[in-house]
Amino acid sequence: MLQIAILEPQRKLAESLMDWLEQAGHRYTCCSNLTEFMACISYGGYDLLLVDCRCDTSACFEQIEAGILENERRIPLLFISEADGEKEIVLALAHGADDYMVKPLKSGELLSRIQVLIRRFSVVVDSPSVQCFGPYCIDREQLHITRDGEPLSLTGKDFSLAAFMFDHQNQLLSRHRLLSEVWGVNQEVNTRTVDMHISRLRKALMLAGTPFQIQTVHQHGYRLQCLEDSAE
Repeated sequence: MLQIAILEPQRKLAESLMDWLEQAGHRYTCCSNLTEFMACISYGGYDLLLVDCRCDTSACFEQIEAGILENERRIPLLFISEADGEKEIVLALAHGADDYMVKPLKSGELLSRIQVLIRRFSVVVDSPSVQCFGPYCIDREQLHITRDGEPLSLTGKDFSLAAFMFDHQNQLLSRHRLLSEVWGVNQEVNTRTVDMHISRLRKALMLAGTPFQIQTVHQHGYRLQCLEDSAE
């Protein structure tokens, strides 16, 4: 049984979501506006966030991302979009959404996606707690990265992206593979989402003076290169 926080302003859809979750044996708190939702998740205790937020600016997504980061553990976020909501999808993924669905929703698919997200986050929790790569140490339980012992400021999604790239260092990673592996998105989504996060990650990791650099491979993707390995 999961505890799920819902942000759904449309009453009819909110009732459907609550019915589906209840039939699956889950508990939920349903909010109709962002202010109520933010107050709700500030108390913690949720296993997943289900958000339908009609917003074409980054403001509301930044609030939700900040709310997630204030929790003691990383909470998966499933975003609900209108059929014509590509801009919203890009914004949501850029600000921490882990997956998305497009309306009209189907109960079976929704419940399956919820279980996939929960399994994915359980794998992260059960993996070795701390791994070090040169000056960087990745704590997968506390979801933070240090450089020479000093903690780095990373969003939840930037942490996931950095951890995946360190796990696959020296490998060419296409934008679509990163969307699939880090965001859990297999549909065609504007790959600018990846580019935005890579740009932020380069700054956040403070790579200068370390043996690592994030290389851009034109028309293919990115590679986290360990220069010491290249010199051997």
